[in-house]
Amino acid sequence: MDDARGQLGWYGKIPASGDFVHRRLSRELIAWWDRWLQYGLAAMKQAPDDSAARSFASAPIWNFAIPAGPSGRGAQLGCLAPSRDRVGRAYPLCVIMPIAENDYHSSILDGASDYYRKIGASILTAVRHGCATEQFDRELQTIQIPGAVQPVARSSGSDIMDILNAGLETAAEPVAARSLTAWPDLPFCFNPSSHTSYWWTNQIDGAALQTYIHGGAFNATLFTRLFASLPAWR
Repeated sequence: MDDARGQLGWYGKIPASGDFVHRRLSRELIAWWDRWLQYGLAAMKQAPDDSAARSFASAPIWNFAIPAGPSGRGAQLGCLAPSRDRVGRAYPLCVIMPIAENDYHSSILDGASDYYRKIGASILTAVRHGCATEQFDRELQTIQIPGAVQPVARSSGSDIMDILNAGLETAAEPVAARSLTAWPDLPFCFNPSSHTSYWWTNQIDGAALQTYIHGGAFNATLFTRLFASLPAWR
């Protein structure tokens, strides 16, 4: 199948399932993620003690903006989090919105703060509170895609308020919902055709803000940076 452009897909493991689960992502994109994640997990297991496994389990949720270069399948906006299956086998969970290079514009990232926050909240529900697979998927499908216009149903009450508020300044949408407050320069730095990916902590669970820029192919260095943080990074 082709990746559903402009829709949220996901892949990985969650505690409610005994094996890998995925929705609305192509086999090719899943295979690309799996190669990197399996490589990173294998490298993590080479640690002489269980410190790497503990670091993985306590790692934060990471937001990402990935250009087309690393995967060759368009840009990707979403979140990556440490997770596990029902019997405790560690494997990350990733939520992804694929975007064709030509469809990307800076306003998508600029208005994505609420998008990332809601994905983070859904991931917390799945990973830490053990919600069912279908419940997790339904939650993700309610998240508004950044850059998409959300239709608003009008009522007679709306018409009355329009008359009463005529000539008054309209209340602005909260800044956190419309702009990428954690990394305000990112919408202007991100190039959907490049090989430079951007990573920053989601903070939905109170994690401190961390940012990381990675150039080139995904490798063990990137995996270790995200999931086996050194004390100095805390």
